[in-house]
Amino acid sequence: MNKQLYKQYSSSIDFSEFDHLIVGSGIGGLTVAVWLAKAGKKVAVFERHFKPGGFTHCFERKGRFKWDVGVHYVGNLGKQGSVRGLFDFITNSKVEWEDMGEVYDVIKIANDTYELKAGKENFRKQLVAYFPDEEKAIYNYLNLIQKVNKLGGAFFLEKTFKPILSKTLGALLRKRYAKYSQKTTYDTLSELTSNKRLIAVLCGQFGNYGLTPKFSSFAAHAMIVGHFMQGGYYPKGGVDSISNATIETLNYYGGEVFVNANVTEIVSNKNRVKGIKVGEDFIACKSVISNVGINNTFNSLVSVKAKQKCKINLENVEPSIGHMCLYVGLNKSDKYLALPKHNLWCYDSDDYDAIFEESNLMDVAKKSAYISFPSAKDSQWNQEYPDKATIQVISMGRYSWFKKYEKLPVMKRGEEYMKLKKQFEKIMLDRLFKLFPQIKGHIAITEVSSPLSTKHFSNCQHGEIYGLEHTPERFALPFLRSETKIKGLRLVGQDIMLVGLAGAMLSGMLCATTILKFRVWKMFKEIAQIKSKLNN
Repeated sequence: MNKQLYKQYSSSIDFSEFDHLIVGSGIGGLTVAVWLAKAGKKVAVFERHFKPGGFTHCFERKGRFKWDVGVHYVGNLGKQGSVRGLFDFITNSKVEWEDMGEVYDVIKIANDTYELKAGKENFRKQLVAYFPDEEKAIYNYLNLIQKVNKLGGAFFLEKTFKPILSKTLGALLRKRYAKYSQKTTYDTLSELTSNKRLIAVLCGQFGNYGLTPKFSSFAAHAMIVGHFMQGGYYPKGGVDSISNATIETLNYYGGEVFVNANVTEIVSNKNRVKGIKVGEDFIACKSVISNVGINNTFNSLVSVKAKQKCKINLENVEPSIGHMCLYVGLNKSDKYLALPKHNLWCYDSDDYDAIFEESNLMDVAKKSAYISFPSAKDSQWNQEYPDKATIQVISMGRYSWFKKYEKLPVMKRGEEYMKLKKQFEKIMLDRLFKLFPQIKGHIAITEVSSPLSTKHFSNCQHGEIYGLEHTPERFALPFLRSETKIKGLRLVGQDIMLVGLAGAMLSGMLCATTILKFRVWKMFKEIAQIKSKLNN
């Protein structure tokens, strides 16, 4: 990232002119920052890492390879896509999106392969071709996805309601959505069909929300499936082009991003925000927006009294699962190696719950993997990294498997820890060689990350990548909304909306709406104009 886009934090900087201070530079924080800045507010974003962007940033090795760390594809970005205008709004239309093609995801279960095709009708026809006796169930499933997501739109919009409206109309919206959000994905699909393999194929993307069918809320499943129904997209130039363009927009409107700015406390008194602490430096302000997750905000940054005032109770909802990732760099281009744009979801059986009940990292790795090809998705890749290609192979990773190493220094966690990573690497390379034997002899570099890596770089205390687990219980938590009971303290991020880039971005939009109120319609008018240009 161009360093001119952000500044190093210094205690000598005068922050008194800023209207809103935002903790965390993930896409939720950057989104609300841009919305507020475009409305004439003075905004500062504080990032503890040396590089902003959260899970939208990338990392390089040897100057020859680059990988994304959290965003592998995005949906709803065609001309008619519901989030395309929102992305163009925060990036000033400077991000180009690449269509991944007709087939965006492939589900492999044992020796069987199932393609997911872009477009509702294409999706339906392909599934019916695989399961001709289940045509009615597939038709009902797609209609149910559409119905639930319409209710979901109202459910999430309710998070901007003031208390009186929330207790009346909001209660009705929550009740209607609860019919689906409070049931598991497996239970809901089992009412449509008894075909276990069809259920498995329909749930093949569950890694996108991190919870298996018998534990996930059907609301989360429906949102993710609906999000990708029109296909997958990838940003030209890599995922960090999203945060780069968003920060550039923020800078244009007078906002600032500060790195190496570790916020250690959100200070409040008598139910009002008074400021933040960066290290030991106190910065006074009247508005703080936290983009670091519910757990970090209320277990690390605010006082016990403030947490009690906000009635935060997370006893029934755990942090989401972590992940293991093998990063692979190849010394030939993706075209030479015939690598696909689509993602692969690989499972040794159609009982996903049984796979992830395994108590051991290696057993899970042997039985499941998500494979992404970032260089193949990006048409600009070969201009920057000629005759190179990259692959990522991911499996779920429980933090408990690595907890014994958490106190050890980064990059020096000992031989036992390194042995685990090497074993994981071998398992995943064996899978890659079986699926793509042409890459043998072309591997130039490998690297493995664990939930401890995620914790180190993102400060997620359990190495989680999706915030709170997407269980039915999550959707019943009353405090997952933009405004809190502490005046001046607001929340953004995937905990407020839903997992992923689009969910975090939409949370930023909702938060801006609660602050700007009727003035926000000027922003929506601009978005409508952007969408109109796209469609012409």
